[in-house]
Amino acid sequence: MISKVLLLTFVFSLTTKFHNGKGLAALTGDTNNVVKDGPSDAYHLPYTTEPMSYELRITPAIRDNSFRGQVDIVVRAKQYTAEVILNSKDLIVSSVSSFQDLKTNRTTEIKDYVYEERNERLVIKLEKLILPSRLYKFTVVFSGILREDYTGFHKYFYDSGNHSRWIALTQFKPIYARRVFPCYDEPKFKTPYTISISRQKQHSALSNMPLKRIEFNQQSDMVWDHFETTKPIPTYLVAFMVSDFDKNSVNGDNIAMHTRKEYIEYTTYMMGKAPNLLKGVEKFTRIPYMLPKLDLVGIPLLNVYSMENWGLNSYEEFYVTLSDDSQTEEKIQGTMTILHEILHQWFGNMVTAPWWDNEWLNEGMCNYLNYYITSLLEPEWEMVESFVENVYQFALSWDEHDDTHPLTFAVSTPDDIVNAFDTISSDKSAALFRMLECVVGEDYFRISVNKYLDDYAYMVAGPTDLWNTFDYVLYDFDYVIEDGVTINNYMDSWTKQPGYPLITVTSTGSGSYNVSQKRFSLSYPRQTTDDVKWFVGLTYTTETDLDFEELTPSVWLKPTDEHKIMTVPEDSGWIMFNIQSSGFYRVNYDEKNWKLLLIQLITKPDRIHVLNRAQIIDDAFHLSRAALVPYNYYTSLLEYLLMEDHVTPWNTAVTGLSSIMDAIRRYPTEYSMFKKYTKGLADILYDKLSGNQIHNNMTKIGWSKLLSWTCNIGNLRCVKSASTHFDGWMNGQEIPSEMEEASLCVGMKKASTTALSKIHKLYKTTRSPSQKKIILRALACAENLQTLLSHLDLMRLDVANRESLQSFKTVCENVVATPAGVKALIGFLSRKLDTIRSSPIGDDLHKYIAVVYSALAPKVATDDEIIVMDKIRRSVKPGDLKAVLDDIYQKIESNLLWMERDHKKIMKAIIKM
Repeated sequence: MISKVLLLTFVFSLTTKFHNGKGLAALTGDTNNVVKDGPSDAYHLPYTTEPMSYELRITPAIRDNSFRGQVDIVVRAKQYTAEVILNSKDLIVSSVSSFQDLKTNRTTEIKDYVYEERNERLVIKLEKLILPSRLYKFTVVFSGILREDYTGFHKYFYDSGNHSRWIALTQFKPIYARRVFPCYDEPKFKTPYTISISRQKQHSALSNMPLKRIEFNQQSDMVWDHFETTKPIPTYLVAFMVSDFDKNSVNGDNIAMHTRKEYIEYTTYMMGKAPNLLKGVEKFTRIPYMLPKLDLVGIPLLNVYSMENWGLNSYEEFYVTLSDDSQTEEKIQGTMTILHEILHQWFGNMVTAPWWDNEWLNEGMCNYLNYYITSLLEPEWEMVESFVENVYQFALSWDEHDDTHPLTFAVSTPDDIVNAFDTISSDKSAALFRMLECVVGEDYFRISVNKYLDDYAYMVAGPTDLWNTFDYVLYDFDYVIEDGVTINNYMDSWTKQPGYPLITVTSTGSGSYNVSQKRFSLSYPRQTTDDVKWFVGLTYTTETDLDFEELTPSVWLKPTDEHKIMTVPEDSGWIMFNIQSSGFYRVNYDEKNWKLLLIQLITKPDRIHVLNRAQIIDDAFHLSRAALVPYNYYTSLLEYLLMEDHVTPWNTAVTGLSSIMDAIRRYPTEYSMFKKYTKGLADILYDKLSGNQIHNNMTKIGWSKLLSWTCNIGNLRCVKSASTHFDGWMNGQEIPSEMEEASLCVGMKKASTTALSKIHKLYKTTRSPSQKKIILRALACAENLQTLLSHLDLMRLDVANRESLQSFKTVCENVVATPAGVKALIGFLSRKLDTIRSSPIGDDLHKYIAVVYSALAPKVATDDEIIVMDKIRRSVKPGDLKAVLDDIYQKIESNLLWMERDHKKIMKAIIKM
């Protein structure tokens, strides 16, 4: 069954894939001799010239939904050329000046300029050749639309008290700078920018650098803000905004927070944490923050992208306006949201990947170090366990199908670039960096990363540069990983190949073990027979050693090895590989070792590290699904949960059980039996939760998911407690945070008009994104299908922008949490299909259909549901969307084959319990 996360993250990137906006030149007239097509491989800018500096002036016209601007660009010719090619999209270019040779002041006239729509390029043709190594300055005057799709230079309105206010800001990552000014819109071109923004006197402007001077216009209420020149940065990090936000800062500190006036007082908590986060990164990198200021802006919009613009980070407003009284999990989310973008100031901003096929390098490093540094600053938050559960296990689940892609893969077209950001690029890469740290050790990892940052500061660098740096550091310290293993060949095997290995461990007697590797896959039937292999560093311990702290590999499997024979002292008891889930692989054992591990878990589980207890459950589930071990291995292991008092193994078990529950719903008798079996485990879990027997009973991190699952499975005591809390809430009392989702779910089942009204009001008024999602999942608890359908009708289909699409997606992914929600959403899609087709969203129809389809795909199970899904994909005309839906439908068919093959095996396993 394909991971829910896979599909939803895919759709997250899909939301811009089908946009087919045309350059304004093409829509408004032949101002630039539009060329509609170009060579299919001509998306890279030619390296005949390079930018040396930009002077950018922008004047927004908010009322007219437009802006105008001028950019002075200094370029250096790399060879003789009579063409200078820039990126440009959706702009009207009104003039291009002659080129001035900055050495002689001579000018070279332009012959023409041509817009290549397909390649998003502005081609400036010169009357004669310009000379290599000479600097030339030219000016482009342009205008464009102030967008409403949250890309480029965009505006949106937000409620402020009884008034509606606006904010205008930029989002240039990955390739949206070209929608605001003609430029070299590729990350390898790092250039200083001098930016000036025009605004009204009552507003303020921010940009990457501090304000240098203000220029007043005595004839109007307009003001020019001129900012200091930036360090060399790529176009996607250029940023500016205009608003009437207030500012919170501490004297002597270079960090400030900005948000709307009524919430500025709520920035105090995060304003106190942000300097420590910045210092945490400085301490790790041993490189001081490199700009004179860092503005953190809270954007009053749900589902907004956090963005690491150098010196001007933006976040969803909620995360910068937390308080001491906020829930612990919201504090964790807020801290990590802000820290992630701060980390990018070093990884991505100071050192930049030259092209988008390697963007995972910075994204993965920031993702891993986010957990690492947070764990140092907030040890009680148990970030290592959170990483394994939320990043490592997700990445393994994402990457276990034959059609997955490697970390480094070809990225060429604008659509390729937009869709290159997914769980593979963020989570798998983070897991690999943790694995690399375990291979070389914490000290050498930090030294190597710091040297990499020093060596490539303000330059571009790719994976090979980082791996080379590691190899140089290890050589200088005379540290040998293993004969024939370098960081280069080790990491290339993981980043240039898709998937990951299954390590099979078989006893050959007398303490000897045969260890081999093969690509792991859940695809059924298999779509490939490739025989890829990796450099795999193996960690292990035995029942007699019980060493769960040594994470440096002691045994290596190489791609050329058919297998490896290793020995341990005879009578060492069980053996366990992949200590603390440090390696990106799964492990299978022979029958005897599985039984020995089971005995250990049932008798004294604490002798095995908690991360390995979670790993055993996760591996056993996926190995059962792959038909590599019997299901009774998995169900027998779940018996030990009676002894488990840690949330991580429980959450891992809940994920696997929920996957089976979703798929086995196709068989009503088996579904009922499996739900009864699962309820037995839920009863055990609730006893532990209600009795405060779970280890983190002070912070209660992760309890909400477990309590909601326990209530939904049908534990009567949980339902009664949730009902009591809901009734108290209706009378003005607070619901404990860990019981909120379960309680609101019970409230939806009661379905009184008063209760529904209050829940709706909470949804509309809460500022917490996590609370909104809790309420949406609670909607799916409505037992009256018509009631749920009426809630679904609240989803807007008449507004085409990223905010409405993201809200639509949030609703879809949360209402499918129950069978009733699945049926309601399928019915909604069927009824609304014609409405969507005729609605004003026009070309964005593709996005909405794909969002619903992807949310439903991992959840549909019955014949009537699958018939509707098949009908929908067949009704779509051939093209990109149909290809996407067909691909998703193959996963649905794979799920059906899985359950057709295994539903009786699963029943046999639980009946033996």
